Amino acid sequence: MQRNFFLLFLLTTTIFTSLYSKNNLTIYGKIIEKENGRPLSFATVVIQTADNAILSGTISGQDGSFSLINSTDGECRVKISFIGFRDTTLKIEPSANKSTIDLGNIALSEDIVALKSAVVSVRVPVIEQKLDKIIMNVAEAVSTHGSSALDILKKAPGVSVDPSGEILLNGSQVQVWLDGRPSNISGSDLEALLSGTDGSTIDKIEIIAHPSSKYDAQGSGGIINIRTKRNFVKGVNGSLKGSYTGASYDKYYHASDATFLINHRSEKKSMSFSYNPRYIQGFNSFQTITDMGTGNIVNSKTFLLRNNSGHNLKLSNDWFLNKKNILGFVVSGSFRDLTDSSDVDTGSEYFQNGNLVQKASTKIINELSFDNLYANINYTHYFKENQEITLNGDYSLFNMNRDSRQGSYFTDPAGNESKVPDIFNTTSAQSIKIASFKADYEQSINNNAKLEAGFKWAQSRTDNNLVRRDFKDAIWVPNINQSTVFLYKENISAAYITLSKQFNPKLSIKGGIRAELTQSKGDWISSDTVTTKNYLDLFPSIFIGYNPNKKVRWSASYTLRIQRPNFEQLNPQRFYIDATSSALGNPDIDPQYSHQLSLSLGLSQYLNFGINGQFRNKTIVQTPSLDSESGDKLLKWDNFGQLKMLGVNASVTEYPVAKWLVMNGNISLSYINSYNSTYSKEIIFTQGNIGATVILPKDTKIEFTGYYQSGVPYGYFNLKPKSDYTLGVKKGVLENKGVISILATDIFGTNYNRISLTDNVFKNYEFVQRNKSKQIIVTFTYRFGQSKSQKQRKVGNLDETSRVNSGN
Repeated sequence: MQRNFFLLFLLTTTIFTSLYSKNNLTIYGKIIEKENGRPLSFATVVIQTADNAILSGTISGQDGSFSLINSTDGECRVKISFIGFRDTTLKIEPSANKSTIDLGNIALSEDIVALKSAVVSVRVPVIEQKLDKIIMNVAEAVSTHGSSALDILKKAPGVSVDPSGEILLNGSQVQVWLDGRPSNISGSDLEALLSGTDGSTIDKIEIIAHPSSKYDAQGSGGIINIRTKRNFVKGVNGSLKGSYTGASYDKYYHASDATFLINHRSEKKSMSFSYNPRYIQGFNSFQTITDMGTGNIVNSKTFLLRNNSGHNLKLSNDWFLNKKNILGFVVSGSFRDLTDSSDVDTGSEYFQNGNLVQKASTKIINELSFDNLYANINYTHYFKENQEITLNGDYSLFNMNRDSRQGSYFTDPAGNESKVPDIFNTTSAQSIKIASFKADYEQSINNNAKLEAGFKWAQSRTDNNLVRRDFKDAIWVPNINQSTVFLYKENISAAYITLSKQFNPKLSIKGGIRAELTQSKGDWISSDTVTTKNYLDLFPSIFIGYNPNKKVRWSASYTLRIQRPNFEQLNPQRFYIDATSSALGNPDIDPQYSHQLSLSLGLSQYLNFGINGQFRNKTIVQTPSLDSESGDKLLKWDNFGQLKMLGVNASVTEYPVAKWLVMNGNISLSYINSYNSTYSKEIIFTQGNIGATVILPKDTKIEFTGYYQSGVPYGYFNLKPKSDYTLGVKKGVLENKGVISILATDIFGTNYNRISLTDNVFKNYEFVQRNKSKQIIVTFTYRFGQSKSQKQRKVGNLDETSRVNSGN
């Protein structure tokens, strides 16, 4: 099968290459700065006739190279222009004996007058519509200055952040990448990282709603890639940020964090280092009402005080060996300790036919440590202009240890002991090792087409060990039935090929296919059960773009995606959520598949509209079960059935209502049908957010953001509506090198989770969760050094780490 796949790959490449070969005159060269010889990327290159009529045009690549096709027989000129440099024009005289003309290195001289006026006279569009992505040029967005990475991300087209910290694109969860590689974290950890990243370090945000075959097929949502200004001109650049958070509930809670970022670049090397310590004090509150339908009702309440401390570090370095070779590495570490402890107001009340028959007071202590080390080594070789290969090797290690102690003490309504106390502890250790290697090849064809191909191999190993002990007759006794040892191994081999072509300035098409072979083995040693899976999938993708003019952009796409269960969902270990609820993994879960269709329309640089359709099969959700005697709930991960969704969405980005007011926002409306052989639920789901920035004199801004989500089905559960409203003030200081901000979050106290369930197991189940969402945050950020960015390299590819749960 591997031989056949290689032959198909080679044949497809040969056919596509021959299709785009023509006998026209090809003009190519490389644009550099005259002063230092550095390549100039994104310079404008056009072919003109003698009377200045434009025949064709392009922009220079990241290495300064360009290639153009001239289909006329007469004399023509090549004109090169770039902001801050003098225009250069070269005369071209075609010859019947030549099919190519090499202009060599074309050196542009700085235009001092243009440099002084470029800031006010030239602007790159805030939003650019590419064939398979939307690009937000952060530096051109007025309301983003002085903001954090999280603030900027909320303003991107179709992007919102729900109250739990999850990043959403058009209402669906997505993967967030940093500089071309997965961020490896999600939820509140990702939210803390982005809020601690100075927005001035961000170059652009790439919104890839439907990733092409080049990307891993893993993930039912899209990808948001945040490109930072990691490589700077010679010298030092960086930022310092510190913040303090206060919140008053039953008592006063506080949190603090800091971020230090420094970059250094020389002629032969580029280095970047960041460090982020933080301490968070808060709580988690759970309240459930369980009606078992037999006259028995259990009311449970859990209040856990939470202390969370952590450190994140990252070091990256690139060596520019010569003009054709770059070698680099990335090393990062994340270390976190978390402690939960219950207060006196934790326990359950048991009712029978409306009468209180028993009470339970519960004490809970959870201790979690989460350590992650990540290393990447990468190498890029440029064969010639518009032809390169990038190699990546990655290794990641996760160690997660959890100790839990729980005791429930039962009394009758009069306060007398009615039952032997239920006291137990659990000790779990989880180790995850992930290694991968990836090669990506790119080549331009006749300047209007591009071929991309590559392969990837990834190996994951997890070792999970949980021991439960029950306290009986004054001694600790191992509970064999609820102790588990589980080993999991997974290999994924993948190869892809994509081809894109711009037929004319208005029409472009990109298509590709990706093959992924998955081989896994789950060895549940404690139950003498082995689960093996072997499956080969093909993931096609196609994108069509049509731009009738500069202000109108149409695009359509189809992709097939896969959502493999994460390692926690596969792990058959029982983790306790509160006094009466626990969750359990399932090594027999199958992957979830999603067919995704979209049609989008962009108007000017501010408005985007879309129609999206999605069909999911074997949706992965938690299936509930109930102990009818004790009222304890068990949530086990399993495949649910199918989900159909048809929706529309609209977004506005950086719209200048007035000189002093900028608006951002998006809204999506979807029909969702979630069903299997025994259950069906239909609903209209609405999700949206709005943001307004008031720009005041003396570098001051007032910002308001609002978020709303209607009720939505999630497998057997119904998630109730929720919302969040935030108000903030920002002030530039120290000649705009510093920013002071004050932010009030969840000002109306509407940010909390409510879940209900009604089926043949539960007559009625209500769940309410609250945490420290209403708070005041004071932040100071200071930037130092230069800020002119250079080219970015696409390195790192550890997509498998997105399936690791960091223990939130």
